[in-house]
Amino acid sequence: MHGKNKLNKGYMEVKVEKLKESKVKFNITLEPKELVKYIEHAFDHAGKDVKLPGFRPGKAPRAMIESSVGISRILSEAIDMAINESYMKAMAEHKINPMTSPNVVINKYPNYGTTADEIEKPLEFELTVTTFPEVEIGDLSKAKVEKPTRESASKEDVDKVVDSLRKRKATFKEIDRAAEKGDFAELTYEGSIKHVKIDQMCSKNHPLVLGENTLIPGFEDGIIGMKKGEKKEIKLKFPKDYHSKEYAGKDAVFNVELVNLQEVILPEIDEKFAADFGQKDEKELREAIKKNLSLEYDKKYEEELEHRILDAVLPLVKSDIPAEMIDKEVERLVTSYQGQIKSMGLGFEEYLTSVKKTLDDLKKDMRQAAEKNIKIGLMLGKIAVDQKFGGHDEEAGKKAIDFLVKTVVK
Repeated sequence: MHGKNKLNKGYMEVKVEKLKESKVKFNITLEPKELVKYIEHAFDHAGKDVKLPGFRPGKAPRAMIESSVGISRILSEAIDMAINESYMKAMAEHKINPMTSPNVVINKYPNYGTTADEIEKPLEFELTVTTFPEVEIGDLSKAKVEKPTRESASKEDVDKVVDSLRKRKATFKEIDRAAEKGDFAELTYEGSIKHVKIDQMCSKNHPLVLGENTLIPGFEDGIIGMKKGEKKEIKLKFPKDYHSKEYAGKDAVFNVELVNLQEVILPEIDEKFAADFGQKDEKELREAIKKNLSLEYDKKYEEELEHRILDAVLPLVKSDIPAEMIDKEVERLVTSYQGQIKSMGLGFEEYLTSVKKTLDDLKKDMRQAAEKNIKIGLMLGKIAVDQKFGGHDEEAGKKAIDFLVKTVVK
């Protein structure tokens, strides 16, 4: 955007230039005739409280007030007034919506005076502001999204939740028999590879329910049939796709002691059990579980659909996002992350040390996510404005998502 506008009967000249990152620079010239009023305002403001012997405040001769206050101060205040008012006029005239305060550079100063001839030179200055970025959305017909599969709550899903609830209410009974699937066990074990003990493969009083397969495949099978206090050597091979690559596919030996063994007593699914979870009986409990699962599946479906839509549409969005905007979103993400770390009972500095990162590293990592968040917000805002969606930001954003669903989803 380039241009030249003259305001106030030719006494103010404005040149506008669009820069990168949604910045706009105004080159403004105020002629001496325009500056007279600002110097008068500044003189009146500076002199109203001046007390000189023999005169009421502000009523002393001009020369005496100028001498007392100092013409450099009056001129400085006049220039500040002129710049502030010119800034507001330029913003309104060019319909600029700034998101930061302007950066001001004065290139030419006027003289002090009460007339245009005395002022002699114009005031020339630059104002650079960062504006809210403009957004362009390309042809949405190029973005086609297939709906994800919508899950439904099956009987098996409900059964799994009921089993989980029963385990939460389980009681334990000491036993003097061989270990079976479903028993609660505590194990102390040491693991080694090629006769070298591996600390990460050792544990003391490790709790588990046999048959839930929380340890590597085959480990729990080796415990079946052992009695409390018994020791045993178990030879296993780590799966080739094991998450710790240094152990994947390797042969290992575990020396295991079964230090505790208890039978797990699961409660009956009766009215008392249902009442513990706020329901009348088993039927109502299962209905409530199915309803909650359905809500979870619906939420999962909507989140996946929205994710697919954004991935398809965002490449069509063009916007020159200012660095200040990204910096602010990065700070928000870092603050949120700090809260998450704190909620887990960890110190943020200690956490950064543990993951071998500095705060600057973390901010750098979050910059891409911050830019994506801003781009999404700008896109949804643009759609909301174009489609004339009313309501609050959140409501308008939801309507914008619904619009995209209707537009790009097959």
